[in-house]
Amino acid sequence: MYKMADITELNKLLHNLNDNDFLKDIRAVRISVYKILSLANDGCDVTAALPTVVKLLALGDSFVKRVAGEIITLFAEKNPEMVMLATNTLLQDSKDINPVIRSLGLRILSSLHSESSIEMLTNAVMQGLEDGSPHVRRQAALTSVFLYQMAPNVVMEGGIWDSLYGHLSDSDSPTVACCLCALEEIFASEKGIVVSNKLGHYLIGKMYSFSPCVQRYVLQFLLKYSPKSKVQVFEHLNDLDNSLTNGTCLPINLCTLELFCHFTSSLPKVKLKAYLSGWKTIKLHFTRERNEEMVTAIIDYLCQTNFPIDVITKDFNKFFCRDDDAQYLMEQKIRILCRLISAENSEHILEEFFIIAKRLEKEALKKMILRLTETVSLKPELERHYVLFLKRLMQLGTSGVIDCLVQVLVKVKFCSQENWLIVAPSLQDHYQEIHSTLGKIALLEVIRSQGEHLPDAPCILEQIMDELDLDTKDSHFSHSLDQDLVKQQHKQLIKVSLLGAMVKMCLHNASKIQPLLSRLMDICMCDKDRNVQDRALFLYGSLCSQVMTLTGTQIT
Repeated sequence: MYKMADITELNKLLHNLNDNDFLKDIRAVRISVYKILSLANDGCDVTAALPTVVKLLALGDSFVKRVAGEIITLFAEKNPEMVMLATNTLLQDSKDINPVIRSLGLRILSSLHSESSIEMLTNAVMQGLEDGSPHVRRQAALTSVFLYQMAPNVVMEGGIWDSLYGHLSDSDSPTVACCLCALEEIFASEKGIVVSNKLGHYLIGKMYSFSPCVQRYVLQFLLKYSPKSKVQVFEHLNDLDNSLTNGTCLPINLCTLELFCHFTSSLPKVKLKAYLSGWKTIKLHFTRERNEEMVTAIIDYLCQTNFPIDVITKDFNKFFCRDDDAQYLMEQKIRILCRLISAENSEHILEEFFIIAKRLEKEALKKMILRLTETVSLKPELERHYVLFLKRLMQLGTSGVIDCLVQVLVKVKFCSQENWLIVAPSLQDHYQEIHSTLGKIALLEVIRSQGEHLPDAPCILEQIMDELDLDTKDSHFSHSLDQDLVKQQHKQLIKVSLLGAMVKMCLHNASKIQPLLSRLMDICMCDKDRNVQDRALFLYGSLCSQVMTLTGTQIT
């Protein structure tokens, strides 16, 4: 149900807009018609205002016309009679002396999506494409797409598509871009526009007459063009060489590089030269005035394309962080550095990571270590440097760093188990800095899998068990507060992990672990949480079975 205040305001606005003296104040008219649009967007029924809004289309102010057109478009389907009235005014606008009004008339007429106005819209588009104003020709090209959506046969059989092709030689470069986009939409079912040899040669030859924005569009469309011979390929490469080597516009450099790679797909040596030349140009953008968005765009391009890593490996220091880099930018630089790291530069890159680690937020730090871990898993020659890097991070003694590291260590599988002997002492020295539930669970998992490399594992397990304050009175959930419930749930998760770690360690160091395990088993088997009970019973049975197999005696 509509608010009474909205209806009252609407009536007041209509009263003003139907006053001839009020219409003389164009600023007040703009404010009023915009308020009607706001009411419509908020869900108010402004159908009663449509006759007045249609009349406002006759005003010569472009802002009023645009807003009035949007209002009529919102209610066009349910009010065909208003559409017809508006159509007559818009047709007059398409013949106005002012090119802005002519363009706006075409735009609003196409947005009405009225089948009754197809013939009139067709004539308006044909006239618009031949208009003396480039502003109108651009709008006519875009309007042809809406016309195609309503009546495909009119565009295909009426020669509008052919006229769009003809305007690819238009003297106004934005009109060329609009025609290309329109043809791409019209022929979308046929995989878009076909760039023939003649058209491709023409667009490349005219490239430098286009504005930078249009050059980007044209370069992307030229990816559909395949020269017929190697001679043509080298001609095109020479013609476009300035777009690749001139470092004034990064988007054009990248689009040109993509086109070079497309043209030289069967010429690997030439393609590599294109990459080297492209990277030389891209580097120019790093030395200019600070631009975080530009650096991020370059990194995205390098990571998401098939850009050869070997070309940029020697310039890894270009991606080192500055003291005032934002968090998101540091994450992006870490992303590319993890791809560039090699045996030759690992010492420098890991030193950079060590410096960055002190400034990163917890989640960003965790991502960095995970990315580095994934890279090392594919490059075993880096494992030794990686282990020493982890040791240095642990020796920082920072709670957040240790917490992140132990969560990552769970997923690490070293090629050489000796590497655990390097990490283990630092982990034992700083495990007390781990306070989060995930961190403690990860630590228990590390002990379960690598406990034989941790001499202090029994002491660590005993301390974690004491911190849980295991008591049968506290083994049920407390529903008094949500915070207490979450705390209890975290305790139960740690209990389950603690059981697994103790059972595994009991096989390696039974004398020290067995008393702790007995106490833990007694408590967990009486726990109110069924998951903890089942886990304790399962592990007890498994332990009994293993002891029986190894010693021939049964645990009682």
